[in-house]
Amino acid sequence: MTHTPSPDTQWPRWEVFKQDAPGKPHQAIGSVHAGDPEHALHTARNVFVRRPAAVSLWAVRWADLLTATPEELTTTPAVLDTPGESGSYHVGIKRTSKRSMTFVDLVGTVQAHGPGDALRLAREQHPDALTWLVFPESAVVRTDDDPGTVESWFAPAVDKTYKQQQAYGVIGRHVGELKRAGRMPRQVNEEPHVGDHKVYDHPHDTVKP
Repeated sequence: MTHTPSPDTQWPRWEVFKQDAPGKPHQAIGSVHAGDPEHALHTARNVFVRRPAAVSLWAVRWADLLTATPEELTTTPAVLDTPGESGSYHVGIKRTSKRSMTFVDLVGTVQAHGPGDALRLAREQHPDALTWLVFPESAVVRTDDDPGTVESWFAPAVDKTYKQQQAYGVIGRHVGELKRAGRMPRQVNEEPHVGDHKVYDHPHDTVKP
């Protein structure tokens, strides 16, 4: 019996780049699946800009990215020959892996004959990077940088307040407090007590002789 693979019905994957403030680099912060560029930007806003501040979002289809680590270039040097369009390419690098969420920073552009050539130039300019990432300028879809767009897309998130994760308690701590206060049930089907007295005084609590 011949098995026919199911068609891939998932929307294309888009890498999201966020700029926190003017003058700071755009950072690759994650990805979304979307059907078109506008959908990708709106989804990226909903996923990544609900709380933190931002002034700009970019989205690039995953198929238009070329990435490599030093180890990958050693084992597969042919990646530097990857063909594509000539033009301006954005360069991103990952500098460290010391923090739990390490982003790729966009550090500039290069004029290249294709993505492989752009990756080669990125390695030459940033030889100590842990990862290089390149993509053509023509592949970028971005939010407008006019004040009106920045206000409507990002300003509302600046004023939102929220608790850090460590501000919330844990179940174990509250159980311990109840035990020390003598308010934990002695049995599964028993009501909480304070000393020898039940917390709740119900008519059925009276024990008949």
